[in-house]
Amino acid sequence: MEISPKDLNKKIILLLFGTRPEIIKLFVLYRILKESNEFLPVMVNTSQQKISGNILEHIGLEPEIVAEEIPNRSTDINQFVSHTLDQLNKIFSENSGIKKEDIAGIVVQGDTTSAYCGSMWGFFNEIPVFHVEAGLRSFDHKNPFPEEFIRESISRAASLNFCPTNISYQNLINEGIKSNKCLIVGNTINDAMITLLKEDKIKEAKHDNKYILSTLHRRENWDKVSSYATILNDIVTRRNEHDIIHLMHPNPLVVNSFHEGLNGAQPEKLIIREPIHDYFEMLGFVKNSHTILTDSGGLQEESLFFNVPCGILRKVTERPEVLDHNAKLLEFNNEEVNRFLESSDVYRSSHTGEYNYTYGTGNTSELIYNALKQFYN
Repeated sequence: MEISPKDLNKKIILLLFGTRPEIIKLFVLYRILKESNEFLPVMVNTSQQKISGNILEHIGLEPEIVAEEIPNRSTDINQFVSHTLDQLNKIFSENSGIKKEDIAGIVVQGDTTSAYCGSMWGFFNEIPVFHVEAGLRSFDHKNPFPEEFIRESISRAASLNFCPTNISYQNLINEGIKSNKCLIVGNTINDAMITLLKEDKIKEAKHDNKYILSTLHRRENWDKVSSYATILNDIVTRRNEHDIIHLMHPNPLVVNSFHEGLNGAQPEKLIIREPIHDYFEMLGFVKNSHTILTDSGGLQEESLFFNVPCGILRKVTERPEVLDHNAKLLEFNNEEVNRFLESSDVYRSSHTGEYNYTYGTGNTSELIYNALKQFYN
């Protein structure tokens, strides 16, 4: 990457991503930094996952740097960490357009392995690390694994932690992280949702009937897939006013377990389809859902913004704010899931207005930009 003469005096800020959620939660900040007089943002794709659905093209983003994929697309975490740290060393070597000593800071988002690698590489090279969506905690290293450990580690390495809410801020204070390293700014997911609505990017869901949207993908829930399929079959048997659209995780073990749970049943109102790779189409399905059943962290946030009742298929959530609004933690139990569905309108009607602004009114990225300016002054 070559730096143009007009940008030579700007501070270079890397924004690392390797997954779709990171793109969604960083693109507004990238735009703001790009338009600023102080910073030169550089998007670095770690190639952790294949980014599908043309999302980069649709939001007008092209990463300046793309790391080489790990050989054979290995999913081994140790191999990916080793590979990514090595890639960062090579990319920002003495022979590249940007050297380590040219980098003023590194922005990482969330709790992905890419974020972990970026924060560790920055810390070991004495480059300030800025953690977006800091302070989320489940207080259980196995749930989710390895994300809980990753976000704890990043918080320690970060020069600034940008917390979504007072709860996440207090988590960091309780862990002994200094208050001058922690700021409550909201969650950039709301920046993204508000921007995509303004730009008319969200597509309408193409489904004629009312539906419940279902996903189950977390590794710690794979042993419950069969029983979950049984629960969904029971729901469509009891509640024929709604279809269930279940987005099937592609792992063969998950697929086989799910069909074992159905035990040969093929209920018409249980619609099984592959994950929706087009993010803007997926948001349309979220927005128009009657209810959502999921173990996804991202869907907890998106369902909150769109005021859609959400049953969380996990023992604990690192987003406790949603439990005060549209969501409830659920056991993998027929009766409990059905009770939630029967009372789901309570979670919907407890709000006024089309959208929920618990995570901010769309100015989180602007607050982060202002904090970065102050950090360097």
